[in-house]
Amino acid sequence: MADQTSRRLLRCVIVTPEKTVLDVHAASVSLPLDDGSRGVAVGHTPFIGRLGSGVVRMAGVEGRPGAETTVRTFVEGGFVEVSGEAVTVITQQAVDSTALDPAAARTDLETLRAETATGDEAIAARMAAETVARARLRAAERRD
Repeated sequence: MADQTSRRLLRCVIVTPEKTVLDVHAASVSLPLDDGSRGVAVGHTPFIGRLGSGVVRMAGVEGRPGAETTVRTFVEGGFVEVSGEAVTVITQQAVDSTALDPAAARTDLETLRAETATGDEAIAARMAAETVARARLRAAERRD
């Protein structure tokens, strides 16, 4: 029977233009890709993908006490590079999901829905912002 220290872990790094938000080792990572979600573990086939807005979920995080071994970080799009031993997320914004306020996220979404947009570019920008706001609200309300 293998103990915790002998298992192989995946390095997960989340960076924004300003800083490295997170650098941990985890047993698995779930990614919100632009075309659906994907789970990754050590030895996964390498790929580069475009992220959608959603939660990067890292399970079995090393050094976390007890049951608190899952870390959730909300990202607003970006890119991910997966190698056999590492996951690197590059995004414009990353926020610890526990720091998201459901009431504020709901208000932001309602404000966006109330705005009117005219012209193709303005409509596309509003739709994109609404997609991010819906994803932020889902992340804020989900505490599992």
